[in-house]
Amino acid sequence: MLLSIANPDAGAFADPAAAIQAAAPAYAKWGKLAMEETAKAYHGASIVDYRYEGRFSGAEGVAEERFLLWLRQEGREFGVRVACRVQQGTDHLLDVKLTEI
Repeated sequence: MLLSIANPDAGAFADPAAAIQAAAPAYAKWGKLAMEETAKAYHGASIVDYRYEGRFSGAEGVAEERFLLWLRQEGREFGVRVACRVQQGTDHLLDVKLTEI
């Protein structure tokens, strides 16, 4: 008896870029922005660690995506908390706040 193990959906992820895009979490674009803004503010620093802290709902349909980035610059390591405030529903960026911790 011959059994076929062929998957009829094998071509679903024939494009690796599509597979990566499909797997990206909802906060990925805000994480990228957090790293870009941190790199601008701390020119020459290396981002050595990254953690998504979560989405926090605020007043009047505003949400805050929070990230903690760990940086190394001139022999010193320190954290920077990045808060991206966005309008819920439209996902429109309102502002970005960086706080060194």
